[in-house]
Amino acid sequence: MTRIVDLSPTVPEGFRGPPSTDLGVRFDVRTKPGGWQSSQASLSVHTGCHVESELHVAEGGRPVEALPLDSVIGSAVVLDLTPVSERSLIGAGALDEASDRLEKLGESIAPADILLLRTGWADRALGSPDYFRLSPALTEDAAQWLVAREPRCVGCDFFEEPAARDPGWEASEFVVHRTILGAGIPLVEGVIGLGSLPPRCEFYAPFFKFGGIEAAPARAFAVVES
Repeated sequence: MTRIVDLSPTVPEGFRGPPSTDLGVRFDVRTKPGGWQSSQASLSVHTGCHVESELHVAEGGRPVEALPLDSVIGSAVVLDLTPVSERSLIGAGALDEASDRLEKLGESIAPADILLLRTGWADRALGSPDYFRLSPALTEDAAQWLVAREPRCVGCDFFEEPAARDPGWEASEFVVHRTILGAGIPLVEGVIGLGSLPPRCEFYAPFFKFGGIEAAPARAFAVVES
């Protein structure tokens, strides 16, 4: 038997987006007597679970609608980085250790795998004011480690860019995004529930086909063999 595991958070009104815009989700809900409702939403496209393309950090990079769907769909392995403390930096050594643990479970990373990085942080804090400010993050050498494995995409349950956790950052400081997205590897951010997955599963992150911008909301899920 197979089961579907939802890896996307619910996004209610007031749910916080990234600090670069500091936009909370706003709904304009219109109703008419007799049971009719039509709503408009205002939010950052980097809210909740979403997919990013290289246009996020590179002028002239691919916009999100140019990403093929098979870049966010496929066989995935979970790299378990827990336990991870608030604002800690996750380096290449931690990824090596997670890869070693994966191999002890009978799995290994292959080119074109989807790499899912589990810290558990999004399960605890996504949508709160502390999610971005206190999140663990990756180092530049960790981002290079990921790119060297030639993944289809990388999914994270934490805010992986250390420079952007605090005010006053510059675009050039986005070393993790520039390394991963610059290699043409999409990022799937804001996933939850990775602790409920086995070491390998089938992962899906279909996203809204916005045109000409760098990211779009996604509904990530996994299909798991029971």
